[in-house]
Order: sequence, then C-alpha cells, then structure tokens
Amino acid sequence: MVNDSNRREFAAIPIVAVLFGIGAAVLAAASAGLWAWLLVGVGLLAVGALVLRVFGKRHRHPSALAAPSAAPAPTSRDAPYRVLVIADDSCTAPSFTSEISGHAAGRTVEALVIAPSLRSWLAHWTDDDGRRAEAKKHLDDTVRALGAAGIPARGETGSDDPIEAADDGLRTFPADEIVFATHPDDKANWLERGVVDEARKRYAVPVTHIVVGS
Repeated sequence: MVNDSNRREFAAIPIVAVLFGIGAAVLAAASAGLWAWLLVGVGLLAVGALVLRVFGKRHRHPSALAAPSAAPAPTSRDAPYRVLVIADDSCTAPSFTSEISGHAAGRTVEALVIAPSLRSWLAHWTDDDGRRAEAKKHLDDTVRALGAAGIPARGETGSDDPIEAADDGLRTFPADEIVFATHPDDKANWLERGVVDEARKRYAVPVTHIVVGS
C-alpha cells in the first residue's frame, strides 16, 4: 500500500525539478529584460502554491468513508479482547498494561501495536530516518512490556497519520478497543490536531487515550 508519506515523497520529485528549472530561469533572466523577471515571478508563485498544497495535506486524515467496520461481537467470553495500540511513546509502565487488562472484563487480551513514523516534510527531503528509528524503539519497548505482562502482542511501524495508522491496523486486526498512547508533552500534537476526538467519532469501538512516560 502506498501511504500519504510515500505520495508526498513522489510529489517532491517534480517539485525539485521545477525548482532547478526556475533557478536556471533566474540566471537567464539576470541578463534579460523585465518580462523575463515577470515570468520567473509567476513561476515562483505557482511552485509555492503547489508546495503548500502538497505539504498542507500532512494533517488531513483519510475520509471517514474509508474507515474499517467495527470488530465483530465476541461469540463467547473465551474470545480474546483485542486492543489496537497507536503509540507515540514507549508504553512500558505497569499502569499501562494494567489499564488495558482492566478494560477486558476478565477476557484474555491480545494487542497489535502500531508506532506511526512521525517524519516532518524536511525529513523527507533530507532522508533523515531519526524519527523512524525513534518510532521503532517505541514499538519494540511496548511489545516487550506487553509480553512481559502476559499480553501477546505484535507490532509494526505505520503511517505518519495516526488515524490512517489505525485504519490500516483495523483492516488486519479487528479490535475491541483502540488505545492512543501519547507522550506527556504530546510531542506529536495529536491532541492539538484532534486525533483522539476524531477517532471517537470515526470508530464504533471504544477509543481510549492514555498518557505514558510521565
């Protein structure tokens, strides 16, 4: 699947090409007349509008029509309680696993952990994988902590949009609950962006927000 991050990377290729073209045009216009400068100015405005359009979509979530359907109701109390964790931090505190287990009402718990790879548009241009490595660390720490607490868990890195990451997770892991785990400082600005509120309107299963790492 090609997610929004990959689409932005592909979109950057023609933008870079156009910028180089405009640079060449500026050099040519330096020895030309007023009309050449006007054409260069129009070109710069067009490229600026394109850049804003491409990267301005960074915080737009997928359409609600694309949201996966709710998890099927369990056929018995022996069915596992499936929790989808979208983690912006390492969830290693015993209180985190205890809270998840407490929601299961006595059922065994299984978890899928997705750590969105939160990369800025500048990171796409500079190929800086520091944020991807940070997401992988949050993922590994959380899966280990859940396993140590007796909760079978697997994990993967996902889209840099937490809503899209949740959508992708639900397509392969129909969950009974979705947990958004954030850093105390909300470094990814999920609350400011309304991610949790959007998820509660979007999904038919309970959505929980847990602050970890405090």
